[in-house]
Amino acid sequence: MNTLFNQYQALKAEQPTIRAVDAALKLNTTEAQLVAAQVGTNAIKLDINHIESILKGLKKLEHVMAMTRNELVINEIKGCYEKLYTSERNEQKMAIAINPGGIDLRLFLYKWASVFAVKLSNMVSIQCFDKYGQAVHKVFSTEQTNLAAYEALINKYSDCEQSNVLAIEPKIVQALTFKSQENIDAAGFLDAWENLQDVHHFPALLTKFDVCRTQALEIAQPHWAQEILPISLPYIFETLKKQQNEVMIFVNNDAAVQIYSGTLNNLKQVGPWYNVLDEGFNLHVRSDDFARAFVVKKPTDNGDVVVHSIEFFDSLGNTVLTLFGRRTEGNKQSNKWVNLCEQLWQQRLVA
Repeated sequence: MNTLFNQYQALKAEQPTIRAVDAALKLNTTEAQLVAAQVGTNAIKLDINHIESILKGLKKLEHVMAMTRNELVINEIKGCYEKLYTSERNEQKMAIAINPGGIDLRLFLYKWASVFAVKLSNMVSIQCFDKYGQAVHKVFSTEQTNLAAYEALINKYSDCEQSNVLAIEPKIVQALTFKSQENIDAAGFLDAWENLQDVHHFPALLTKFDVCRTQALEIAQPHWAQEILPISLPYIFETLKKQQNEVMIFVNNDAAVQIYSGTLNNLKQVGPWYNVLDEGFNLHVRSDDFARAFVVKKPTDNGDVVVHSIEFFDSLGNTVLTLFGRRTEGNKQSNKWVNLCEQLWQQRLVA
């Protein structure tokens, strides 16, 4: 007897609108295992060894909704799954979809462990999970999706083994470690920061000096970073809406990054969620649960161009949301964005 499946059905009967991730928590399981329990009824396991082909095949579905989330932020973008390129380095598979204004993705496929086709009450989906059973990326049908292409895709890449049981690894949740100050070459780190040539080189800088991101930002204060109140997001979004200033919104988990580029229009607080509810783009944020936030500056190889960002973190020190003023490579961000960042910087809204 599929006990987990029966428990899930009973829970949905009591709470029809419960999210799968919340249902998994209530049932003391993972979201991936909850989906696996539906194999043979509402779910089909796909072959993770063909994940690159599955993702490239999503283009034939035409119009879909892509979703990437972490515990505090959900990013949903409607569009076409196109311009997807895959690569492999040191036996680590990656994928990138460069579609500014559309479905724009950075996917760390080597961290993906399972993938399912899941039928919901009013749509179909492709759902991807890591080895811990956590959702890393999902793709949902819309009214404009080519459903025949969806059926062909899942038929082609169905796993030969369709089991209701999914093995996962337990995840140990812990805060990112801060090194003691005497073990950090702060002067060398700040010198390397000042000589950055490309904002994309920043993660390598953290690795080189073996510091986590929030500690790096603390070290960089007050020249390259400034901590602000984590509750600043609604003010930032309201300002961007008023100015109709284009922003890039990065939402990430350990295995995927999804990026929205454009303006913001319909902003609304619903319960604990602060939302952007625009046509083609939805963002849902538990902004009251942000633990820390920083305005950050990074130099580039063009001495006149300093890139400003606003970064938000959870209580464990994980990045959950990052904002950039939209720009084209090599060019400056808009004066409106820079002025907003400088305004927050000067107020020094330190909790």
